[in-house]
Amino acid sequence: MKQRKGFTLIELMIVIAIIIILAAIAIPNYLRMTDRARRSRVAGDFTSLATANEAYLVDWGYYPKGTDISNDAFGKGITAGPYVKEITGSGATHNAPSNITLTGEAGGIDYIKAGTIAAMYNPFIPTEGYYYSSGGEGNHWVLYVKEKIAGSTATYLYRTDMVTDLTETTTVPVPPS
Repeated sequence: MKQRKGFTLIELMIVIAIIIILAAIAIPNYLRMTDRARRSRVAGDFTSLATANEAYLVDWGYYPKGTDISNDAFGKGITAGPYVKEITGSGATHNAPSNITLTGEAGGIDYIKAGTIAAMYNPFIPTEGYYYSSGGEGNHWVLYVKEKIAGSTATYLYRTDMVTDLTETTTVPVPPS
């Protein structure tokens, strides 16, 4: 009686086919999971910033002003602009120690720690940061991040003071009017 050594070609092909089918199921699920994790990271960061914005509103009567979007990109590796200085109380214009809030406190209030902001970064495009813009009178704000760049079109995720869910758009978000 002849003994078999090893697997036949058919058995190997069946095993490889099973592995390919499992990979075809697992890889798209993994990609969707990582996208959801990135969106959750952005939502959590924006929630922290929204809380700081609301506390700033209570003390000063308006949201931190941010007019030059390009200067208000912040996050890992990106220099903080006027917005970050206002909510951290470091080098602030309105939230300066010499100014008094509506509640009678001296300015220079740390609404969010600088270290917390330094730990924030764009999980989709690490070389980009988060962006903040406020309306002309500081009565509304928007936080946004570039999510994808396909060809010459960018996709943004944003949150405003009026809409707490992350929303997607292909144009640069502006504060509600």
